[in-house]
Amino acid sequence: MVSSFEHMILDVRDLDRSLEFYHGMLDLPIRRQDELDGHRIAYLKTGGTEILLVQQAPDEQVPGLERSQGLVINFRVQNLPQVARSLEQGQVPVLRGLEMAVWGERTILVADPDGYAVLLSEPVGTVH
Repeated sequence: MVSSFEHMILDVRDLDRSLEFYHGMLDLPIRRQDELDGHRIAYLKTGGTEILLVQQAPDEQVPGLERSQGLVINFRVQNLPQVARSLEQGQVPVLRGLEMAVWGERTILVADPDGYAVLLSEPVGTVH
């Protein structure tokens, strides 16, 4: 039986490029980085969950691997309009533009460097 969600593992083509996105643009703290048998790994912390970015050894990479098939990673952010501007200036591919809801959630859907869909959302006031 599953008791808790511990971490998500993302297979990435270029660890440095992925760290530019997750750490540099989304501000996720890097807990540590390792290299093991040609595999480069970065451990990022977000709330109570950890994201492992894993760059396979060159001879183990699968060049045609489609990484965007249905997986969507959702992060809560503050000041989404500012975050969206920063991502657009950084030429991050926008899959669905900024939706400025007046209640519920504001959202923007972008692609990380490997094509994983990343939904950024910000709760906004409710209607009474």
